[in-house]
Amino acid sequence: MKSTGKGTAAGSGSPPPATQAVTVRSLLVGWANQQDGWVRQLVSEIIVAGKALTESQLDAIYQVFLKEKALMPGGPVVVAQLNDDPSSLVAGSGLFLTQLGDLKNVNALAESQKIDFNPKLTVVFGENACGKTGYVRVLKKAAAVRTSETVLPDLSQMQRSGLPPSARISYRLGQEDEQALEWKDQAGLVPFNRIDVFDSRATLLHVDGDLNYVYTPGELARFPLVQRGIEGVRTRLDNEITSKTQTSNPFLAQFDRQSKIYPLVDSLGAATDLGQLKELAVVTDAEKQEIETLKTEIDALRTTNPAAQLKLAETGNQHLDALKKAFSAVGRFDISVYGERLASLQKAEREYESATQESFAGLPIPGLLQDEWRQFIRAGEEYLRALEDQETYPDEGKDCLYCRQPLSPEAVALLRKYRDFCNNDLRAGLDGATHELDAFRRVFNVDFAEVDRHLGELVGEGSAISQEQLATLKAFAVAGKTMRDAVETRKPVEWSEQATEAAAANTLLEGAYAQNGALIAGLTDRREKRDEALRERQAKLVDIESRLKLAALLPQIDKAVDQAKWVDKAKIQARKFQGLMRSLTDTSKLASEQLLNKDFERHFAEECKTLGAPAVTLQFPGRQGQVTRKKAVAGSEHRPSDVLSEGEQKVIALADFLAEASLKPPAPVIFDDPINSLDYRRMEEVVNRIVSLSDTRQVIVFTHNIWFTTELLARFEKRPQDCSYFDVARDGTKIGIVTKGTHPRSDTFSSLKGRINVLIKSAEKATGETQSALIEKAYELMRNICEVVVEEDLLQGVTKRYQPNVMMTRLPSINFAGLQTAVSAISPLFEDCCRYIASHSQPMETLNVRPTLEALKADWSKLQEARDAYKKVKI
Repeated sequence: MKSTGKGTAAGSGSPPPATQAVTVRSLLVGWANQQDGWVRQLVSEIIVAGKALTESQLDAIYQVFLKEKALMPGGPVVVAQLNDDPSSLVAGSGLFLTQLGDLKNVNALAESQKIDFNPKLTVVFGENACGKTGYVRVLKKAAAVRTSETVLPDLSQMQRSGLPPSARISYRLGQEDEQALEWKDQAGLVPFNRIDVFDSRATLLHVDGDLNYVYTPGELARFPLVQRGIEGVRTRLDNEITSKTQTSNPFLAQFDRQSKIYPLVDSLGAATDLGQLKELAVVTDAEKQEIETLKTEIDALRTTNPAAQLKLAETGNQHLDALKKAFSAVGRFDISVYGERLASLQKAEREYESATQESFAGLPIPGLLQDEWRQFIRAGEEYLRALEDQETYPDEGKDCLYCRQPLSPEAVALLRKYRDFCNNDLRAGLDGATHELDAFRRVFNVDFAEVDRHLGELVGEGSAISQEQLATLKAFAVAGKTMRDAVETRKPVEWSEQATEAAAANTLLEGAYAQNGALIAGLTDRREKRDEALRERQAKLVDIESRLKLAALLPQIDKAVDQAKWVDKAKIQARKFQGLMRSLTDTSKLASEQLLNKDFERHFAEECKTLGAPAVTLQFPGRQGQVTRKKAVAGSEHRPSDVLSEGEQKVIALADFLAEASLKPPAPVIFDDPINSLDYRRMEEVVNRIVSLSDTRQVIVFTHNIWFTTELLARFEKRPQDCSYFDVARDGTKIGIVTKGTHPRSDTFSSLKGRINVLIKSAEKATGETQSALIEKAYELMRNICEVVVEEDLLQGVTKRYQPNVMMTRLPSINFAGLQTAVSAISPLFEDCCRYIASHSQPMETLNVRPTLEALKADWSKLQEARDAYKKVKI
C-alpha cells in the first residue's frame, strides 16, 4: 500500500482537512495515522485484503508490536503513514444454501433427511409438532442470529453416544463450486453468519428494541475487522502475559523455611535484587567440607537426646502423685466415726424390726416382712404421696384407691398399719441413720484398681521405688482395699495400725517423688543444652545447603526475574488497549452516521410503503454515540407496541428486518412463520414482498399456515423451476420426515376412514384410560372427516379451505334435494365430536362424561350411512 509520509490532524477520530471529502475510508485512514506503527500496519493490511486478518498475519503484527514496545530484542519497525487510495476495495460474493442434511442428535428428528434449497424460493410446510422447528433452529444457530436458540440433542441418543447436535450444510459463494461444512452446534459458523432469519421472537426486537446492526456494509465493515485485529493482538499479549506470569513459585519448595534465603525466594518478582542473591550463592570450600561434620554432629545430638528418659521420669512422677492422693485418702478415713454410725444404724434397724413384727403379729399376710413385701408396701406409699388430698387416707366409708371397692373397718385398719410402717418415728430414725452412714461412706471413694495399675508402673529399671518399698506400698494398698470392701458392705472395720502404716507409706512416696523431681530437673537441663546445640548446627547446615541450591538455581531464578519484569512492562501496554479501542469506536460511530444510518432510513421507508406499514419515527441514538436504531409513534412519546396492533407490529418488524438485510451482500433470508397475527390483506402484501425478494436473493420459508403456503406456491405456477416445496411430517414415533412435493397434502375421506377403523380395532383390545384415549382420538378424526364430507361431497368442492377462489362451475353439481337430510344427520355428529375432544371447551357438568366404544361405533356408522345416502341420490 502506498504511503504519504505525512500525518493527519491530531485528535482521535478527527476528520481529514476540510479540503478533502469525508468518506468512511478517509476516517479510518486518518484514525490509523494517529496511532502506533503496528496499528497502521494492521489497518493497511485490512484495507488491502478487505477481510479479516489470518492468524499468521496477526502473528507478524504482534512481533511488530513487541519490538515497538521494547518487549523483545530488535529496534522498532518503521511503518509509514497511510494514504486514502480507494483502489483496493473488493466487493463480496453472494451466498446461496444448496442443502441441509445428515442431521444427527437434533431434537428427536429422524436421521437421513435432507432439504435441497432452491436458489430462488424454498417453502417448507409442516403442522405443529412435526419437527419443522428443529431444521429452523439448526440454521439459526449456525447463523448466530439475534433470536437463535439452543439446539437440544436427542436426549435418549445422547445418553448412549454423548455426541452434540450436528448437520451437513452445503452452500455456494458467488460463482464458486458447491462446498459443504460440518456443523457441530457452533454459533456463527462462517459464512453462514451472513444469513438473516425472521421469526415470531424477532417481532418485538425489531419493533421496540434498540438494535445494533447485524451487518455493516462496504467500507464500514472494515471497522469491525480492525477491531477484531486489535483484539487479536491484545489476546496474544494477554496470553503471553498469562504464560509468563508465575502463578506459583517453583523454587520455593527447594528451600527450608528456616533458611535466610527462603523469604528472598518467596518474594521473587520484578523488584528482586539479583545482586544480593548472587552474593549469597557464593559458598567457600571450607563451608562445603563442613557439611559432613555438621551432619555427624546433628545425628549424634538427635540420637543421644535425654528426652526419652525425661518422659519416663515425668510419667513416674505422675504415678507417684496419684498414689500419694489415694494413700492419703485411706489414711484420713476415720474408722471410729464409721463404727459409731454403723452401730447407730444397726440399733435403728433392730428397733424398727421389733415394732413392725409386733404391729403385724397374727395377721395372715403372705410374705410378711420379706423384701418383696416391703417393696410392695413402700410403692403404695409413694403412689399416695403423688396424689393430692390423700394425707388422711384411708377414711372409713371411702373406696379403695386401687380396686375401687368399699373399704371395711378391718381393711381401713390394715391400710393404716401399712402407712405407719412407712411413716412412723422408728422408720424416720432408720432412714436418718442410713443416710448418715451412706454420706460418710461416699467420702471414701478410692479406686483400688487404679492404685494397683500405678503400683505396677513403678516396677522397672530407673524406678525411684525399690522392691522392698514396693512390697510395703502394696501391703498398705491391700489393707486399704480390705477396709473399703468392709465399708461398702456395712461391716465393722478392724485396723489398729492404720495411722502408722499410712504415715510410713506417704513418707516413702514423698521421698521417691523428691528423688524423681531432682532427676527431672537434671534431665531437663541436659535436654535444653542439647536442643540448643542441635538448633545451632541445623541452622548452619540449612544455611550452607540453601546457598548451594541457590547457586544451582540462579540461572533459572535470573530468567524468572527477567520474565517478571517483562510482565510488568507488558501489563502497562495492555492497559492502553482500552483507550485505543474507545477511539476506534468513536471513529466508527462517526463513519456509521456517514453511511449506515442514512442508507437504512431510506430502505426502511421503502419497505414500509411496500408492506403498507403504519407510520413510525426512526431514531438513531448513534448520533449521540451509539450505533443503534429505534422506533417511536407520535414523535418519541410512545413505543410502537404500546399503540399498534399485533398485525401492524408484525409488518413494522418485517420492514425493519428487510431494510437491514438490504444493506448486506446477497445472502439467504429465512422466514419462520412470518404471517402470524396478519389478516388476509396484509398476508397478500407479505407474499408479494417475499416473491419479489426471491428475485434478488435466496428466500427460505418455514410455515405451518396452509393458506400462506398455497398463496406462495400459486405465484410460481408459471415458473415452477424457481420454487421448491417440501413437506415435513410425523410418521408414528419418527418426526421431521421430509418429502419433496408440489403442494401441501390434504385429508381425504379414504385416508381418514382407514385411520378411524384402525383406532376402533385398537380400542376393542384396550381397557381403561388407554381405551378412552383411543376413542377420543377417533372422535377427533371423525370431526375432520365431517369437514371433508361437507367440503368434497356435500358442496362438491365449490369452496375449499385455504383456497382463495370459489369454483362456480361446480355449483350445479350440489345435490340440493338431499342436502338438508345430510346436514341434519352430520351436524349433530359434528357437535358430539367437538364435545368429546380436548381442544374444545364444554360445560362443567359434562366434563367427566366420556364417549363409549359402542357410541363411537354407532356414530361412525351414522356418518358413513349419511354420506352414502347423499351420494346415491341422482341429480
